[in-house]
Amino acid sequence: MRVLHTAQSRRSERRPFQGAVQVSWQSRSGETRTMRGKCLDISDDGARIECELPLDFRSNVFVKAPAHGLMGNATVRYCRSNGIKHVIGLMFSSALSEGEMGRKRVTHETPNAGSANAV
Repeated sequence: MRVLHTAQSRRSERRPFQGAVQVSWQSRSGETRTMRGKCLDISDDGARIECELPLDFRSNVFVKAPAHGLMGNATVRYCRSNGIKHVIGLMFSSALSEGEMGRKRVTHETPNAGSANAV
């Protein structure tokens, strides 16, 4: 069953954020992998990022924005091919009130404040 999300069904507002991110995860063989990507937008509960490699649905990842700090742990909610890149929807594992300082900084900045840090 596929669930479509609309602005009305989301728990928190998405905000544009064009900043560099680093995503780490464990491969199926147990190896720690890391890749760079670009955050497209962010909310208190999740983020939409663009990366070169696909990530498996329900994978656990660790997200960091080098210019802003740690953003926290997240779960992959979807991964869609977009040309040679992949757009990945993430849901953070903890609420913003318990979230990491980098995520708090990013979600409280003015829209597009991170554009100078884009990949």
